[in-house]
Amino acid sequence: MKARRFLYLALAAVMMASPACGPVEVQPTPENGQNEQPNQPQPPQETAKKPSEEIRQADVFAQNLLGTYYLWNSEIANDLKRFNPDTCFNPISVVNKIRYRQNNKEVDHWTSMTNSLEAMTSSVQGLGLSFGYELQAGSITNKEGTYFLIVCYVNKDKPAHKAGLKRGDIIMSIDGKDITSSNIYDAFNAEKVTLGISHLTSDGYLGPIEKNVTMTADKEWEDPVLVAKTFELKGKKVGYLAYSSFDLKSSNTLPDVFRQFKADGIKELILDLRYNGGGYTFTECLLASLIAPPANVAAKDVFQTEVYNSILANAWKEQGYDTNTYFSTKHEMASQNISQDIADANPGITKLYAIVTGGSASASEGLIVGLGPYMDITLVGKQTYGKYCAGLMMSPEDLYGKNSGVDYSKITKWGIYVMVSKFADKNGHNAAQPDGIPVNIDSRDNPMDGYQLGDENETMLKAALTAAGKLYPKSTAPATRASSGMETILLDHGMPRGMLVKTDLPSVFVND
Repeated sequence: MKARRFLYLALAAVMMASPACGPVEVQPTPENGQNEQPNQPQPPQETAKKPSEEIRQADVFAQNLLGTYYLWNSEIANDLKRFNPDTCFNPISVVNKIRYRQNNKEVDHWTSMTNSLEAMTSSVQGLGLSFGYELQAGSITNKEGTYFLIVCYVNKDKPAHKAGLKRGDIIMSIDGKDITSSNIYDAFNAEKVTLGISHLTSDGYLGPIEKNVTMTADKEWEDPVLVAKTFELKGKKVGYLAYSSFDLKSSNTLPDVFRQFKADGIKELILDLRYNGGGYTFTECLLASLIAPPANVAAKDVFQTEVYNSILANAWKEQGYDTNTYFSTKHEMASQNISQDIADANPGITKLYAIVTGGSASASEGLIVGLGPYMDITLVGKQTYGKYCAGLMMSPEDLYGKNSGVDYSKITKWGIYVMVSKFADKNGHNAAQPDGIPVNIDSRDNPMDGYQLGDENETMLKAALTAAGKLYPKSTAPATRASSGMETILLDHGMPRGMLVKTDLPSVFVND
């Protein structure tokens, strides 16, 4: 008999650098004067290499943008000198190092610079090269340095879905090799990959690889509406929506989802945000207006209010820009040619259950915070991530304008995702600050419980349905063999975790 390998899922099992589809740092080379050996003679100061024109422009861009738009611009004012274009060779690294800290603790985990803005923007829009799945990771106790991956969900019509992968599948090998820190992100970033698939045995041990699946990544949109269905219990209708990202394109599909909920006659909604790390405030406000009481939407009551630094606050005031966001039946984003009239789509929900975890961040938290004063909300799962601020995705053209006279010709592909504001509810409160929103009902995500998202016996949905009044016979209790005392970690394989992107703000640039 082959020895059985016991699965141990460690929360800190995989602590790795973000892959290349996130911010791409400029690596030191002999040409930039930062890669010489310590014992080698250094050239005289007057003949030392200086940054390239591209890096010089990036230095100036970072200094100007953070000095104007950054939420904590006054707190890091002295650090902006580090972007000296004569001496700073790696502005991406400097941005990461000077993000706001308080008492030596990093407060801002999200502001970041990239020299591949298109890749960063595509990722938050659900675009870019992808296999179309979300994975969690854990380590194998008796094989040090090796990992396994668990499929949490697959996006419809993406390569993983077409290959037959589903929630609960366990990936044990990548291209025929054990999974280690050197190849784990190939499961996301490779153009083509072969995965060895296994499953748990009935007694909680890992079985042998059952099949190999080969996939080629594509650039098709990933639909974040994972499941939308209606349950009937105790004479009432309860909707269920599993939603993985507040991207822009889904603002065109969400209204139809809620029109169906309205036709079904739902009065309560279970909104599953366990894997939703954020997205666009535009989509967040649209979804909030689909869920909020119709009277508050019709009255255009305040959904969120925001706090900016003094430069922006004064500029917005002078330009007449309202820093509140309102519920509405009409939502438009001219820059993306999006226009939605949702007057006929709000089903009149009286109770909201939100399934959340530490993977629920940013716009997910903002939605809960903004709806809080208007609705009865029960949170099921684990405390949320704690991303209580919003950012702008800004290019040099966004900062300077086309006719500014500023030369940014070398950095047209550069950009910064910069924190610009803190959101709060209509009363100025933000339950997500500083460490996330605590839950009312504790429940742990368990992709290996044997059920798919939307199945009434899936662990976290069962907890929410129970809170809504559903009675379960003991015989249908979910399996616990893979959940007790175990935990997984979501792989941070793309954007800075907890994206919340604001759009269509007025322009301001202060050059001191």
